Amino acid sequence: MYAAFETDIPEILNPERIISRNAARSIVTRWVSAGVAHAEPVLAKQGRLVRLTSDGEQFVSTSDSAPAAPPGAPAAAVHHAMVARARLRLERNGVSGMAVRRWLSERQWRIENEPLIAAGGHVPDGIIYLENGRSCVLQVGHTSVEVARIRSMLEKLLESYMIVVVAIPGDVMKISNTAWEEAGISEPTADGDGVHVVIV
Repeated sequence: MYAAFETDIPEILNPERIISRNAARSIVTRWVSAGVAHAEPVLAKQGRLVRLTSDGEQFVSTSDSAPAAPPGAPAAAVHHAMVARARLRLERNGVSGMAVRRWLSERQWRIENEPLIAAGGHVPDGIIYLENGRSCVLQVGHTSVEVARIRSMLEKLLESYMIVVVAIPGDVMKISNTAWEEAGISEPTADGDGVHVVIV
C-alpha cells in the first residue's frame, strides 16, 4: 500500500484486534517522529493521510524500484489510500459471497505486465483472487470524474474480466448515482459475473 488514511490504520495493523483511533494516532505520530512516514490532513473525517518516506519504504519492501510516495502530492496518495481501504473491505467481506484468498497490487501487476503497459494497456487498481479460483479486477473512483472514467471503460473491462469490482466512497456515490444508473449497469449474475459496486 502506498498510502492509507489514519482511520484505517487500526484495521491494517490487526483486523482481529482493532486498536482505538487514539492509539493509532499515537503510532502514526511515532512513525513521523522516527522519519519513516509522512502524515498530513487532506480529507475531513479521515484522519491524516499516511505515506511512507524512503526510509520507511525500506522496512516494508525489498525492491529497489519501489518508490515511496513523496509529500506534497496528495491527489494520487488519496487514490492509493482509497485502494487500501477497498482492499481492507473486500478482504473482510469478500465479493459476492466468495472470500478473498489473494491480492495482486497495482505495483506488482505493473512489474508482471510491462509489455502490456508499454502497449498502452489499462492498469488496474488491483486484482482480487477469490476462494473458488476466479479473479476479478478492482477499480476505485474517489471523485465524480474518476467514476465517469470507470463507467466509460466498463464494457472493455468486462471483456477481460468476468467480475469487475468498483469501489466508490459513499459521498461520491450520492453525487454520481444518477449518472451511474444511466450507464445501464445491470446487477451481477447469480454466479457473480458482472459489475459489483462497493461503498468504501
